[in-house]
Amino acid sequence: MKKKLKHCVAMTMIVCMFFSINVHGEESDNIVQETEQSAIQSQLMNDCYDSDTYLSEVQEPSYIGWHTDQEGNKFFYEQDGSLYLGWKYEDGKWYYLDGNNTDIVGIMVKDTVMKIGNQYYCFDAEGIMQSSGWISRSEGWYYADARGALITGWKDIRGTWYYFDGNNEQYPGLMVENCTKYIDGHQYYFNADGAMQFGWLHYPEGWYYTDANGAQAIGWRYIHSTWYYFDGNNEQYPGLMVENCTKYIDGHQYYFNADGAMQFGWLHYPEGWYYTDANGAQAIGWRYIHSTWYYFDENNEQYPGLMVENCVKDIQGYKYHFSAGGAMKFGWLRYPEGWYYTNTSGTQVTGWQRIGNAWYYFDGNNEQYPGLMVSNCTKEINGNTYIFNASGAMREGWYYDNGNWYYYDTSGFIASGWRVVKGYWYYLNPSDNKMLKNGWKKIDNNWYYFYSSGAMATNWLAVGGYWYFLSDNGAMKTGWQNVGGTWYYLYQKYDVHGGLEGVMARNCYIDGYYLSANGAMLSPEEARWVLRAQPYSSQTGYLILVDRAACRTTIFAGSAGAWNLLYNWQCAPGKPSTPTVGGQFTVGSKGYYFDSGNARCYWYTQFCGDYLFHSVLYSKYNGSLMDGRVGMQLSHGCVRLPIQNAKWIYDNIPAGTKVVVF
Repeated sequence: MKKKLKHCVAMTMIVCMFFSINVHGEESDNIVQETEQSAIQSQLMNDCYDSDTYLSEVQEPSYIGWHTDQEGNKFFYEQDGSLYLGWKYEDGKWYYLDGNNTDIVGIMVKDTVMKIGNQYYCFDAEGIMQSSGWISRSEGWYYADARGALITGWKDIRGTWYYFDGNNEQYPGLMVENCTKYIDGHQYYFNADGAMQFGWLHYPEGWYYTDANGAQAIGWRYIHSTWYYFDGNNEQYPGLMVENCTKYIDGHQYYFNADGAMQFGWLHYPEGWYYTDANGAQAIGWRYIHSTWYYFDENNEQYPGLMVENCVKDIQGYKYHFSAGGAMKFGWLRYPEGWYYTNTSGTQVTGWQRIGNAWYYFDGNNEQYPGLMVSNCTKEINGNTYIFNASGAMREGWYYDNGNWYYYDTSGFIASGWRVVKGYWYYLNPSDNKMLKNGWKKIDNNWYYFYSSGAMATNWLAVGGYWYFLSDNGAMKTGWQNVGGTWYYLYQKYDVHGGLEGVMARNCYIDGYYLSANGAMLSPEEARWVLRAQPYSSQTGYLILVDRAACRTTIFAGSAGAWNLLYNWQCAPGKPSTPTVGGQFTVGSKGYYFDSGNARCYWYTQFCGDYLFHSVLYSKYNGSLMDGRVGMQLSHGCVRLPIQNAKWIYDNIPAGTKVVVF
């Protein structure tokens, strides 16, 4: 019977344990209601006796409520004497009676951290569960939520992040402090108060940096407009900031100052200058910086990437010149031994080079000074002889020597025969290569005229008071020639009309045609006008004749005995009842217009009293043409002309010009 009773008591304890565990657990749904607990306990108690066992046979319990044994361990007994197991709430405090303690079942947990269910809890020396905030123990700090469960992992407390290490085997949930710790693949820094550190962190070995999430920075970081590098491959101090050195990173070299800032642009070291690109990587090879080319020599074994300066350097088979400041030189370069030249790419040239308006030769076969410019000498190149002046220019173009001009063509050879230079033709005597000048020269049975400059004359030419006409190729013309629509006569050799060969005939008849003072052949009518004009003189270089009967006005230029007909116009002189005055007059005043009745006359030129040259009649109201007739006697005495002719007289005939009306 005692054995069965012990079994029953044990089952009762198990039931109590079942209903006591996690009463202070996650939520109210884990706490079994008292009614359910009583029903299940009754069922289990019924299962604990048989026909030979009665509850009346169970001994009354020795304790009820709290009991402390001789060793100071505390227990709690129910009214029926059974041990209370699990969470117990009393006087506003939570306690835990440990039913899983195999050594002392039901002992009250105290002065420890214990895992109950899936959570850790902290109990003080009185067994009271600690809750809602910081908990200090000898090993360090914990933090409990409002239910008393200890926080594990990350926790933001009043704006500061802390980490409570749930993987601490000895002290689960203990706050991490005053150390660095790898968490989920990242390293974090915690100060003596356990606060996770942000930003810059200084240690004896140097500087570290943590990102906004507190994780230690690894690799490149852009901080306050500056790049830094935190070396994840530093075996002794992973993530330590690189400073005051040069370092190869991903195949490129970078420079860092004493503050760890990556350096940009020009960097000066005892051995010379380096340059870093916009991404901070050390420049290698050619760089175009502020409109200047520089070369950074990656093949410099001692100082890779050092700027080349103050030297001549072979780069990929070409020579380049660099100044003391490292700038690649362009164009003409002077050295003690002479001149060199580099093209627009900076490459030193050799051989023939056209620079400006001259040819130069840079001798690539000069063993001592390859590429040195040839100057002030005569040199044979590829079987041909060339002359170079003191400036190095190959003799080309005009060359003056001992009172004579010579011409060297663009190939450097002395020219002979005809040469066109800047649009002008010259002739170099084949016998001595001297330029012909100053007068007539017969070449290949044609006469040519050369000015003092040596340029060949073309078109009309006045020499010694005579006029000649030269074709576009310079050859002197003779006989009848139509020039610009006008016929002229140039005396031929042994001409039956007399005159010097090539001279223009004038003021005479040739082959029945009259040639005016300017040599132009005139029609019979024009000839009559010209002959009529010759006796008159004028204070100006112009003369006007008006034939009232023929209704013609003619304009001449020249002088007495040498008048040339310019224009022969129809006009409208005075009608018989109001004839135009006859006689010799001179040009007086002028005006834009005057009105007569409804008519307006433009561009008037006065020659006698109220007698004028003026335009035909226009309406003074709307400007339309009222009467444009000419070639008949119509006017009140003035000489009417088409408006363009009236304006020509107004614009060109000066006051004092002789006007003859007959």
